[in-house]
Amino acid sequence: MTTEQIERAVLLYYDDIMRYFVYRIRNRNTSEDLTQETFYRFIRYAESARYEGERKCRSYLYAIASRVCLDHFSRNADLAELDDSIPAPAAEREMAMAIEEALAALPEPQREAAVLYYYSGLRLREIARIQNASISAVKSRLKAARDSLRILLSEEDET
Repeated sequence: MTTEQIERAVLLYYDDIMRYFVYRIRNRNTSEDLTQETFYRFIRYAESARYEGERKCRSYLYAIASRVCLDHFSRNADLAELDDSIPAPAAEREMAMAIEEALAALPEPQREAAVLYYYSGLRLREIARIQNASISAVKSRLKAARDSLRILLSEEDET
């Protein structure tokens, strides 16, 4: 991968990777640090990698981000605090917080699959590669996540 391709990937995907961490970690400052770590690893290994298009580069970045996230969770098992600095319009803020809390209640594989699919727009095959799972396992995780979120959010409406 050339320097120009690396620079282009950073410009194209930096915000997406940052958003991924914000939804997974739920802390803006930590998300910024982990995004930097992801791109550091990407740049370090990208020169030896060969890609057949931007989709594979994006999948590779998300795979790195997933590993960085797992490393973070293994080092800091008790970091699950909300960060009020995540920007959202005032009218949507309450719903966004309810969704973030519901996502936090999901088991890790379901939460990661949901974030990658719904927030990052990755395809099932890409998510399967990132999670080292079959496509049917990813489909199952997404269905379970949707069902759980539906229940959790309806309980939130009742309170």
